[in-house]
Amino acid sequence: MTVTWSGTGERVAALSCCAGCRVDPALRRHHDRLLTVESDVDELLELIELAVTWGELNYCGVSVVPPGQWLEFAACHKWRDPDRAARIFSVATDIALRTGRRETAYSLPGEVATAS
Repeated sequence: MTVTWSGTGERVAALSCCAGCRVDPALRRHHDRLLTVESDVDELLELIELAVTWGELNYCGVSVVPPGQWLEFAACHKWRDPDRAARIFSVATDIALRTGRRETAYSLPGEVATAS
């Protein structure tokens, strides 16, 4: 597979799956986007936004690779910098799957901060 670098339109080297990639074919578009998080800041931000909102929004029926598969996904693909890719997916997984109530440390415009 060849991935296009979003910012430049430049074609980059093929990023490939290793044996054991078990992403459902129906999720192929998101799979291919995840392959670009290492080099595309916009896709990295999309991953982090997905992770942050995973416990708050209903993603049923949305064709995305779920957080429970992100570490396996990272392990089943070749990366330019494997350590950085592992960190990206580890942090995103930790964010998405953390349990407990999220506390607001500051208020957004129009909101009142809540104290615990």
